[in-house]
Amino acid sequence: MIKEVNRACEKLNGRLGISVELPNPKKKALKTAAACNLVVGAGLVAAGILFPSKSCALLGGISVISSVVLRKESKHKNHES
Repeated sequence: MIKEVNRACEKLNGRLGISVELPNPKKKALKTAAACNLVVGAGLVAAGILFPSKSCALLGGISVISSVVLRKESKHKNHES
């Protein structure tokens, strides 16, 4: 997914005549971000269940999904680099 976003940005950069590069995180950085998102997401889901604010549970769910996506990206880093 990161490679596709970078390719799309390169095309856009060429059309606009600018030079913007996105960072290409290493496998360890992706794993760390995935772990942080999982911890924060679990905490928000728990807070959303315990307190009347259901938006916390929704944000926590999104964070947990983000954690899964980041973990999947980190596994693809093995094959790419």
